[in-house]
Amino acid sequence: MTDPKKNTGRQPEEIEEGTGTTQPGVPELELEDISWELEDSSAAGKTPPEPEAPEPAPAALDPFASEVADEARADMEATAGEEAATSDEGYALVDEEYAEQDAAPEEYETDAQEVSGEYGTEAESAELEQEPEPAYEEEAPQEVGYELESESAPEPEPEPEPEPEPQSVAPAAPPRMEYEEDEESAEATYSRDWGWKTSRSGFSPFVFELGGVKHMFSSRGIDIIEDISALGGYFKYLVDNVDAPGMGLLTLSTEFKYAGVLARKNLEESGELTPEGSLHIFSRRKLEGGQVSVFYEVLPRNRHVGLMELYNSSVDGFVILDSVSMMYGLLRRKGRGVHALALHLPGTIVLVAGKNGDVHLARRYTLVGDDEQALVEGIFALEQDLVALEKNMGQKISHVDWTEALTPTLELPQPDVDIPIIPTAVHEFTLNGERVWSALPQVVSAVPTSGNLGPKEEAYLRPLEQAEKWLWAVLLAMALVAGAGVYAIQGVRGQVKSQVQSIKMQMNELENRLRSRAVNVAFEDVDPALNLANGFRQAALSPPFGEMWNFLSSLRPGSIRVDGLELRYSQDFVDVRLEGQVEMELAGAQQVFTAYIEDMERAGFTVTGQQLDLDLEGNYYTLNVRWPLTEKGD
Repeated sequence: MTDPKKNTGRQPEEIEEGTGTTQPGVPELELEDISWELEDSSAAGKTPPEPEAPEPAPAALDPFASEVADEARADMEATAGEEAATSDEGYALVDEEYAEQDAAPEEYETDAQEVSGEYGTEAESAELEQEPEPAYEEEAPQEVGYELESESAPEPEPEPEPEPEPQSVAPAAPPRMEYEEDEESAEATYSRDWGWKTSRSGFSPFVFELGGVKHMFSSRGIDIIEDISALGGYFKYLVDNVDAPGMGLLTLSTEFKYAGVLARKNLEESGELTPEGSLHIFSRRKLEGGQVSVFYEVLPRNRHVGLMELYNSSVDGFVILDSVSMMYGLLRRKGRGVHALALHLPGTIVLVAGKNGDVHLARRYTLVGDDEQALVEGIFALEQDLVALEKNMGQKISHVDWTEALTPTLELPQPDVDIPIIPTAVHEFTLNGERVWSALPQVVSAVPTSGNLGPKEEAYLRPLEQAEKWLWAVLLAMALVAGAGVYAIQGVRGQVKSQVQSIKMQMNELENRLRSRAVNVAFEDVDPALNLANGFRQAALSPPFGEMWNFLSSLRPGSIRVDGLELRYSQDFVDVRLEGQVEMELAGAQQVFTAYIEDMERAGFTVTGQQLDLDLEGNYYTLNVRWPLTEKGD
């Protein structure tokens, strides 16, 4: 808003009318610039400006600038009277505009500041000093005009400030400051240190369908295929049903066996399950109060039927998985504890969280775009849901297992969240000549078949296929062991045969030697020969006389005297007869003789007869013992 009465000192046409002269050589723009610099000096508190310090500066100016300064000085002196005449009117304008400003402060705020800068007191000019100085510094590039006016007019009357220029310059600074603060906060909030780990381990081939394009993952890399019938063997088929009608949890007040029927009815009534959708129930869980929690997913019927037809046309068959069933299978494999798993696909994030293998939260986050900001917003939304889940369960979630499906870069932004995000190890591939990374080989190989969306028999055929490999390995090991055993037995058999053959040869040799030495013996000569042989045998078994005497002497006590010894050798034993005297008194003779007999029995003799005659003249004894020859011979 501009008032014509306030700009009388700034219009070149009015200056020309007051002086009666015209200035064809002075442009109007330069006069406005000079007035602007004068107002800048007054706005600064009427203090001498810094460029006024060097005195010799005007001598270095060009002639055209001096001429402009002289003409401006003449015009200002000519209009001094006119300005003094209109001073009273100016004070009236000030009062009127202040009154209008109280009524509408937003509309007249700028004009009131301009008038107070020209006609107000020192307090009002001090308020003007609080305006941001960068706005005036940016609009004062011409230092020549500023110096000329400072010297030519030592006490100039400050001109009003042009209205449009402060409004266009002043608001420009704050937005720039806010943008810089946003950048600093973004750098402080986002962290690109995900801690990625690259894996080079082998994995079983599988197919990943994304956006209608089939990607075959194998140890050789990623290949885009059209038909899976060329794939031999058993594999897993992973598809992302991004256009699925929905998935989630239903809490029903019913019996456990009727939970599936009631869940279908509720979904049909709510409109989530339509004829274009196919309901798949993953699990049912009993709650307190007779309630049942049902974890379900509504699949697009056309795509699901197409996959089933593709399965029926396959000879070996395959396991059908989607992003939700895969995350559910991984959660079941985690076992006890609270776990949260997230799968990042282009344009979406699939979250499955629960406790002890039961799903407590399942959600798909659709990202608005595929840029960093969309990913950050999705992670923030994911964290908010997990924090709410922690409050409901009363337990903390240690971390989020992050699975990157297919990404062209690992430089992803990670917001500063309370629950840490731990990425799964990725494999590096080349797709269409560009490097890509994916963690699907790690998770697809680990996911169980419990989340299979195809026929249920695949849940049993897949483990049997894995058991088949072990069965073949066991059979091969058994065959190797059997072969080694047969080889060892053949070697032992050959050794035994050689030993038997050697023994047979020795027997034949002995027979030949015996036959060569055999003589004809008459029948009547056999008995004497046998008797002689028995005599030799008995002599060999019988102990010599001296040895028997020494043995008996070792057993005899010192108080027993042997007066006579008789040895009789028979076929199987030796009879010994001892006669003598016990040289002791009557009381101790019996005990000594009894102890002697016991020692003889312990030594191996058998007592066949004993006699002890106790008399004052002497204690005489007779002892008959027998020594077996067979025991000694053995």
